[in-house]
Amino acid sequence: MFQEVYSNKRRIEVKRDLWITMFIGLILAVFVMSILIVPSNERIIIIVMVIPVAIFLGWLYFGTYYVFEEKALICKSGPFTEKIQYEKIKSLKLCENFMSSMALSRERIEIKQHGKGCVTGTTYISPVERQEFLLELIGRCPNLDEQNRS
Repeated sequence: MFQEVYSNKRRIEVKRDLWITMFIGLILAVFVMSILIVPSNERIIIIVMVIPVAIFLGWLYFGTYYVFEEKALICKSGPFTEKIQYEKIKSLKLCENFMSSMALSRERIEIKQHGKGCVTGTTYISPVERQEFLLELIGRCPNLDEQNRS
């Protein structure tokens, strides 16, 4: 079934940790409260500042997903898109961290690419079915280092 889902270029959902959901919810609640408690003559200034940030956070939260294409993995996080060619992937591993990335969970897959530096060549993603996703991705990457082929 997993193979069937990904072979049709369907959207793969991201795993979202409860703490991230609560953090974003708290930020949005603070935004709403700030709009309600400021004096009415200053309210428009707060609205103009808060609405774009709230939209951006919502876009990141609801607009993060991954797609297996024929030659590349597409990672989308709100307005940010990264296209990772399978042939350029040199290593994959399961990890847990809080590095800035296209992931909404601390349970991630680390993707390192050939020919790129540590910062620009490393992407973290957090698909819902991490193990199955990793196995599918390994099968699509012809240039993985040997330790990743097991």
